[in-house]
Amino acid sequence: MKPKRRNQGLPAFLKPFFWESDLRQVNRRQHEFYIIERLIEHGDDRAIRWLRRNCPPARIAEVVRASRAISPNTANLWALLLDIPRGDIRCFSEPSLLPHSAFSRS
Repeated sequence: MKPKRRNQGLPAFLKPFFWESDLRQVNRRQHEFYIIERLIEHGDDRAIRWLRRNCPPARIAEVVRASRAISPNTANLWALLLDIPRGDIRCFSEPSLLPHSAFSRS
């Protein structure tokens, strides 16, 4: 019997968080940073549970440290959950050029 291959795509219930992407084209390994970034910023409880089952905390922490696309609120939450010093988080020193919300002021 052949070993079962792990599906490299994303489950259908995550589609609302990847509205601009075809989930069949999103590969967990190749697009891991993007997946983590999107789910920690926009994911609901179910999405976050899936993320924590499928990605090691150290990898999530790497994304929190390196991402400029996450909001300061998201960064603060994950810094507390993963014990990341605030000074290590890039979005505090180099914020994204794009607003984090449709309701952000210019």
